[in-house]
Amino acid sequence: MIRAQNPINISIVPDSVWMDSTTFDSLRPRKDIIITMSPDSIDAEVEYGSADSNYLDNATRRVYLFGKAFVKYKDLHITADYIVVDLDSSMATAEGRLDSLGKLAGKPVFKVGEETINAERMRYNFKSRKGFIYNVLLEEGDLLIRGEKTKYVAANATPDNKDAVLYNEAALISSCDAEHPHYGIRARKVKTIPDKLAVVGASHLELFGVPTPLWLPFGFYPVPESRQAGVIFPRDFEKSPNRGYGIKDFGYYFPHKDWADVRLTGDLYFNGSWGLGVNTNYIKKYKFRGSVDLRYSSLISEPAGDYRETKEKSFSIRVSHNQDPKAHPYQTIGGSINIQSNDYESLNFNDAQSALTNSYNSNFNYSRTFPGKPYSFTAGLNHSQNTRTHIVTINAPEFNFRLNRIYPFKIKDKPGQDQWYEKIAFQYTGLARAQLVGTDTTLFDAETWNNSQYGAQHKANANVNFNVLKYFNVTPSIDYGETWFFKTRDYEFRFDSSSQEFIRPDTVYYPDGTGYYIVDDTLSYGKIDPLLAEKLRAFRTFNSSITMNTQIFGTIQFKKGWLRGIRHVIKPSFGFSYSPSAPDKYFESTKYSVLDDSLRRLSRFENLLFSVRPTDQEQANFNYGFNNIFEAKYFSKRDSTEKKLKLFDNISANGNFNFAAEKFKWSPLNISGNTRLFKGITTVSVGATYSFYGLNEKGRLQDTLYFESHKKPLRFDNLRIRFSSSITFAQVMGLFNGKTRDQLIEERDTPKTRSKALPTTEDKFLDLLNSFSINHEYSFVRLGLNGKDTTRVNAHTINMVGSMRITPNWSINFGNIGYDFQSKQLTYPDLGISRNLHCWELAFSFQPTRGTYTFHLGVKPGSFDFLKFPYRRGTALQGF
Repeated sequence: MIRAQNPINISIVPDSVWMDSTTFDSLRPRKDIIITMSPDSIDAEVEYGSADSNYLDNATRRVYLFGKAFVKYKDLHITADYIVVDLDSSMATAEGRLDSLGKLAGKPVFKVGEETINAERMRYNFKSRKGFIYNVLLEEGDLLIRGEKTKYVAANATPDNKDAVLYNEAALISSCDAEHPHYGIRARKVKTIPDKLAVVGASHLELFGVPTPLWLPFGFYPVPESRQAGVIFPRDFEKSPNRGYGIKDFGYYFPHKDWADVRLTGDLYFNGSWGLGVNTNYIKKYKFRGSVDLRYSSLISEPAGDYRETKEKSFSIRVSHNQDPKAHPYQTIGGSINIQSNDYESLNFNDAQSALTNSYNSNFNYSRTFPGKPYSFTAGLNHSQNTRTHIVTINAPEFNFRLNRIYPFKIKDKPGQDQWYEKIAFQYTGLARAQLVGTDTTLFDAETWNNSQYGAQHKANANVNFNVLKYFNVTPSIDYGETWFFKTRDYEFRFDSSSQEFIRPDTVYYPDGTGYYIVDDTLSYGKIDPLLAEKLRAFRTFNSSITMNTQIFGTIQFKKGWLRGIRHVIKPSFGFSYSPSAPDKYFESTKYSVLDDSLRRLSRFENLLFSVRPTDQEQANFNYGFNNIFEAKYFSKRDSTEKKLKLFDNISANGNFNFAAEKFKWSPLNISGNTRLFKGITTVSVGATYSFYGLNEKGRLQDTLYFESHKKPLRFDNLRIRFSSSITFAQVMGLFNGKTRDQLIEERDTPKTRSKALPTTEDKFLDLLNSFSINHEYSFVRLGLNGKDTTRVNAHTINMVGSMRITPNWSINFGNIGYDFQSKQLTYPDLGISRNLHCWELAFSFQPTRGTYTFHLGVKPGSFDFLKFPYRRGTALQGF
């Protein structure tokens, strides 16, 4: 140890040996040497040591340290394989040593505070706090500053070295960490203030060690520890057939304190199109985190050869807020908002997800629970929209009060079993809502807001559950609902033979059936306009029911063979329900034809916010249903055990008989079921409908039973079958190995340890396809019509999504590629290829059906990501 003392004389610790070249055995504990120095010496202890050997040369008054040597002074720390400390000049010299292969190892590492500097050789004076560093590598954020000779000055710095300065000669500034950087700014002189700023003099751009004519007279690079405001360079340069040349995502960034930031960006095209964006991210530890992204675009299209131009305005609102679970135990606020107008995503972006997504949803809520109480409260908003129909529905605000199931007649702390009346349960839900419905282009028009709706709904239920004869579960129930509408429907019949609005085309066929012609039918039926009337009306419903269900088990077992057993579970359910017919005040009778005075009865609650529908038919229904589960047990030779196999997850049949109906008492018999094939890869859903009544020559339902006319109990009405498959190549290989889909998913989500065995050529090829996902859907319906049944395919598509890493640096990406067998065309392929160039990246993407592509060559994201050549061809003239 070296300690500063006031006396000038030098004293030696007792029991030590003093000689000109005293060698200290590194294996024996060394006694401290106390050297008293003058008052102008260094003001703190200097600690040194080494792992190999060290000795003190008394003649030169130098300490030599070998092998993992170190010197510590205050918060300064020097490590190297070889260090020499001059006791008189307070100078430390550190450098590496050649290893057995002739390479320089153990290079000096200079660390002061939180700053770390790597070099080949260095000298530092503890007294003057200055030093020289040779072939230095300085890290400042993501910047790497390499200098042939660097002067370190901390004489005027604060005790924590916050204002230390480094002066570099022949320096290269880059973010590439390769031994020979692939690019950088070469400057003759660089001044660096750690964690603050790097200032350079005359400099030029250097690529792969070759100087370029791109020259700068001076420059500066902020290297702060914290975020700093600054300019955002354009992300892309675009050429669009409709908009001309343009630049995207240029703007300004500035932080707000230490918990939020703001990005202001814009897009600009030569034809006058433009866009603006505001993005902010915020986070407070143990409280909340979220983001807000607001975007607006005004796009002008100028078709070739046409003097007319079209302007499309659209906006996007994205909000995400999540409360930390530790913030409050009983209340939460959060959710997401995603609103688009005029198909903003498809207009401004070309990737498959943006182009193909046709529905957006939002849900943002505040919820509150009350400890020790059986109720809860929620307030919020929700939104849904479809870009194909352009219909937007916003429910805001929406209040929901929920009373959980309670047992009002239950006696607390009573010994013995509960009586039947103590099992009576009661629950209640109250909902209040305001609703706005319109198109995404007229959402803020006055007419849309005038047609807004608001109301409240109450639902109460009481039921009790008990067993009869041990095996039958019986549940009586009473439901009451009341809905308040502040706006309901009034209907107005209108007809004007001179207006084109009331004239519709009519088709007239030739008598011999060889052709037809179209004429205007002036005897139109007219038009019924549904109007919203400002009038409070209440809609009430009442329903009582009693249901009984049980389970029946049937099993067949086999002692030999692959199949060892079949199990059939039947869950029958029978019940009776009653609800009265709706009163006449729920309906309005209006004229609908100019041909006679007949009237049509219409509901005053049609297409309102709570979707209620009154019925003028009294319901006294006998309800029946059967749910079936089929399972099998088989012997697995691979595992030498018996295993279960689900043949059908469920097959259900249900319907009802209405005693109060004058005709058509039997409802259609609905049969549905689903199962999984190929070890869960494919899901098959089946639905069928049978009717108890026949059809007349015009295809209308007859009021006589089908059995009376055809001597058959049921008439086939329709059959619906859907095959849905989704599989990855990794799952395909797992299937051949006997693994189930659940096992493959579990393996995919579990981190894997790297195998020591080298992969085979076959494994390498299959690994290329592991991330690919293939999805296939096929559905059809068969309709039972008079004369001949008809089969119609509803959907038949196949698509693939994934990426393939063909080399460590080359990747092929499939954002989406598929084929629609019905339309006989590709379903928006989105293809791309990328190349990892260490500190650079090369990428190309192509959307052939949209006529767009993107090319990008540039430095990876960081301080130098403005060094790039981005180019994209925007939305084509024909669109998608």
